[in-house]
Amino acid sequence: MPQFAKYRRAPPCFKVIENYFSPEEVDKIVDLEELQKSSKGTFGPEGQQQSDDDARNSEISWIYPDAQSQWVFDKFGILLGHVNHDVFMYDIDGLEYFQYTRYKKKQHYDWHFDQFMDYSNWERKISATIVLSDPDDYKGGELDIVAGGNPEKATTVKPIFTI
Repeated sequence: MPQFAKYRRAPPCFKVIENYFSPEEVDKIVDLEELQKSSKGTFGPEGQQQSDDDARNSEISWIYPDAQSQWVFDKFGILLGHVNHDVFMYDIDGLEYFQYTRYKKKQHYDWHFDQFMDYSNWERKISATIVLSDPDDYKGGELDIVAGGNPEKATTVKPIFTI
């Protein structure tokens, strides 16, 4: 039964998808009204956020599903369903709202977990990063992924332009 082989192997910890959003869709995302209001990026569980420029130095906005942005959630949900089926096979209940982060020269977000270890009403099972800028327009931006908790064995993913 070779069609069931994927269920007997350890899944990879990430998958890279290229060219999912068209240039017009990237422009629509960048032009969303919510993104015009940004604040200093923080870290930590909701209600306990901290600010520390050594750990995180960036500006963030939030994209919530509404009449302007629902198409992004719909399209991303389709992608998430395919990636989850092909790679992870998790039981997924839904999507969170999206964090939109802007980095200026010398800004960064240091090592962190995309899941908090304390109790919450939900569990984040999959995180995604969507690059909306052409990597030729900036230096840096690599994403280091640590599976198994050993930073010495991190996998570095170079930014890929999504269009």
